[in-house]
This record gives sequence, C-alpha cells and structure tokens, in this order.
Amino acid sequence: MSRKMTGIVKTFDRKSGKGFIIPSDGRKEVQVHISALSLRDAETLIPGVRVEFCRVNGLRGPTAANVYLS
Repeated sequence: MSRKMTGIVKTFDRKSGKGFIIPSDGRKEVQVHISALSLRDAETLIPGVRVEFCRVNGLRGPTAANVYLS
C-alpha cells in the first residue's frame, strides 16, 4: 500500500540514479531511484529540494514512487 507524502531530498547521485528522501512527517528516510521520477524532475533533483512522493514498501525497505518536485 502506498501513502502520499512530502519530504526533502537528502542525497541524489545522478551517476547511479539513487538517493534518499527525508519525509516531512519524521519517518525513516526512503530510497529513491531515478526510475521513480519524471524526466523533467530528474534533472533538478538535488539535496534540499522539496518533493511529493508515494511511500511504498520495497524489497530493501521504504521506497519512493511517483516523485515530483513540490
């Protein structure tokens, strides 16, 4: 089950296409992969940027899906 949330990008490495988002509600940080972003938003995903996303339970813990810039 997914839940719509907001958060701040903690890290994002364009080379690997991976990073982490810190949810605004104080929950554990979630992983983000470039495949969860629109092509337009992937270019501007940098630490400190506010995003909206759906939190889903991935194989390696909480993961962000449907990520958009706020």
